[in-house]
Amino acid sequence: MADRRARSILLLPLALCIQGPAAMAATDARPVYREIGDWLLACDNLRNCVARAARDPAAAPVAGDDAEVRMDIARDSGPNGAVAVRLQAEHRIDPTSIHIGTRPPPRDLPWRTGGDGQDASLTGEPARRFVRAIVDAPALMLARAGPAQISLRGLAAVLLAMDEAQGRVGNASALIRPGSRPAGLTPPPMLPPRIRVGPPAPALADAQRLARAVRRTQATILAAHECDRSSDDDAAYPLTRTEAIVVLGCGRFAYQASVLLFRTPRDRPAAAKLLTLPDPPAARPTDAASAGEYVEGDYDPATRTFVEVSKGRGMADCGSTTEWTFDGTAFRVSAFRWQDRCAGTTPGEWPVLYQTRR
Repeated sequence: MADRRARSILLLPLALCIQGPAAMAATDARPVYREIGDWLLACDNLRNCVARAARDPAAAPVAGDDAEVRMDIARDSGPNGAVAVRLQAEHRIDPTSIHIGTRPPPRDLPWRTGGDGQDASLTGEPARRFVRAIVDAPALMLARAGPAQISLRGLAAVLLAMDEAQGRVGNASALIRPGSRPAGLTPPPMLPPRIRVGPPAPALADAQRLARAVRRTQATILAAHECDRSSDDDAAYPLTRTEAIVVLGCGRFAYQASVLLFRTPRDRPAAAKLLTLPDPPAARPTDAASAGEYVEGDYDPATRTFVEVSKGRGMADCGSTTEWTFDGTAFRVSAFRWQDRCAGTTPGEWPVLYQTRR
C-alpha cells in the first residue's frame, strides 16, 4: 500500500501517449514514460523530455558497469530542441577521458564540471554532437580506478521515441536520423495549465481539537484502512472560511508512513468526508481500498497544496511525488514526478511528467 502511486502510471504504447501536432498546440500533451533496455524516457505535458540511464535490474550484470555513474540527456520543447547532457557520480569523473566503445568522442567538447568534480555537463550544439556520436555504441567508457562504463543498450530506441514525442522525426533537430526539414516544424512551446489560488482562509480556532474530534468520529474509516489508533502527526489546517483539511496519521512502514485526508466543516467534525484526490494524468485509477490514503502526505496552507512523496524503495532511487493545489473549490493535480525503475539514480530526482503554473 505504501508504494501504490509509485508504480501506478500506465505504460501505454507510444502511439497512445502522443497527440498530433495540431492537438498538442491547443492543449497540453499526454505524459510519456517508456523503459527500453538500460534507459528510460519521460516527457511531461509540455513535451519537455529526459532520457536517463537506468540499468535494467533483470538483465545479466556486465563487467565494468558502474551504478554510481549516472547520465541524463534532456531536450526541451522549443523549436530547435535545446539539448543538455549531464553526468553525475559518487566519485570524481574526468569527462575528457570518455570513450565510446574503443573510439574517443568528438574533440574539444566544452564540458563544465562541478566544484567537487563529481558532476559534468554539456549544453547546446556540443551536447547534440556528443549524443549523436554515442547513440549507436554499446557503452560509454570512463577512465578511473578500475573499468567503468554506462550501458547504452536501448538508447537509440529511447531517443527515437523522444523524437516522436516532440514531433521531430525527419527534421533537423532529430537526434536519430536527422533530416533536412527545418527544426522549427515542432509546435511552439506551450504554457503550463494555470491553477488560480485564492486568498488564505481564516485561521482555525483550535486545530488540534478539531483533528482529535475527526479521529474520534471517523474511527470506522480509520479501522477500514488498518490505521494506528493514535498518531502524533494528526493536524488540521484552514481550507475555506467554513471548512478545514484534517490530516490523520495512519500506517508506518519500513521507510515511510501514510496519512488519511479529510475535508470537514469547521464546526461539525462528525460530518468530515474522506478526501480522494484526482489521479495524475495517465495514471491508473487509485485502488478503492486505499482511496484517501497518501504516503508521506503533507499540506501547506500558505500555498494551498497537498504533497505526497512515495518511495519505491528505501534509497529513493525510484518513486513518485504528486502535488495537488486547492483552487477555491477543489484540489487539482499541479505537479507529478515519477520513476518506476529502481536503478541507483539520484534519490528523489524523479523525472517530471506533469506541471502547471499559478
